[in-house]
Amino acid sequence: MTDSTRTVLFYQKPVPLDRAAHRNSKIKLRDADFTFASQTNSVPVTALEFPRVATEFPIVFTGPSTDKLMPMAVLGLRNNENIFVDANGKWGSMYIPAFIRRYPFVLAERNNGQEFNVCIDTAFSGWEAADGQPLFDEQGQETPWLKNALTFLGQYQANIRQTVDFTGKINEFNLMVAREIHARDTKGQPLTLRGFYAVDEAKLTALPDAKIVELYRSGFLGLIHAHLLSLCNVAKLEYRLHQRS
Repeated sequence: MTDSTRTVLFYQKPVPLDRAAHRNSKIKLRDADFTFASQTNSVPVTALEFPRVATEFPIVFTGPSTDKLMPMAVLGLRNNENIFVDANGKWGSMYIPAFIRRYPFVLAERNNGQEFNVCIDTAFSGWEAADGQPLFDEQGQETPWLKNALTFLGQYQANIRQTVDFTGKINEFNLMVAREIHARDTKGQPLTLRGFYAVDEAKLTALPDAKIVELYRSGFLGLIHAHLLSLCNVAKLEYRLHQRS
């Protein structure tokens, strides 16, 4: 998935951050309020996050084609429902994906992905709050708070590049197959999620030794195993859905 100034999941009105236009702007983060993500049943995750994500969420791969897949953490079994956000906006698991933690900021590509604009969702409830954090100081320079946010965005973008290398390699080795998630709601009715891919264990096992070594030394083999183990978390999603209902 590639960020842009169009709506990206829960981003409603992202605009480029402008030193002049936003000279006096402030932002107040609503502590532990994740209502903005309550209707998102999956979010992108980076390869760096796999060890943490795999302990709580299924990791699958989606995209327009097998050569443009990116990993996603599945957060719900029904459309427009994140079962990890309760009615009060509280997050219900130990780990929060970085895609969600970076909100309301986002990077938007320009010049074919060679450069990026920092954008902010002006629909965010804490935007322009009178008691919020200033983004720029009296001299028009970035405040320490904003610098920390921009550092996080930069690190996140670097992690995306590593993730693209990972997905590119497993596509090169032809390891992906289409999959479905099957579960049942509280009434016993079937729930099916389609349109995603997973690594095929049989294809992985059949790889020549040289390719297995290549995956191991690049760190990609561990990521593949984390992904495969994460699929067991479908049962956790079903359990949480039943508890929620």
